[in-house]
Amino acid sequence: MAKDNATEKKGVNAMIASLAGAAVGAAVGAGAIILSDKKNRKKLEEALDGLKKQGFDVLDIVSREAKTVRNKLEGANKKIAKLKPKLKSKTKKS
Repeated sequence: MAKDNATEKKGVNAMIASLAGAAVGAAVGAGAIILSDKKNRKKLEEALDGLKKQGFDVLDIVSREAKTVRNKLEGANKKIAKLKPKLKSKTKKS
């Protein structure tokens, strides 16, 4: 009975793989048809350029925010470093 389950699993995996292959093939075929038209290619290029620009904008924003956070952390670390000797001396007196 265990062998039956194993063969069923292999059959399902093969079927899923063949369906996935067919879907990928259909997508590639549809993409080739769409890209064969100059107007569609131009629209796709414009859309990709827009996405690229948005991606760079997001990258700039994240970079600026990261610098701000880093500067705040560096300032906090400096303050902590100044306070450590004072805290140590107070704990020794107690």
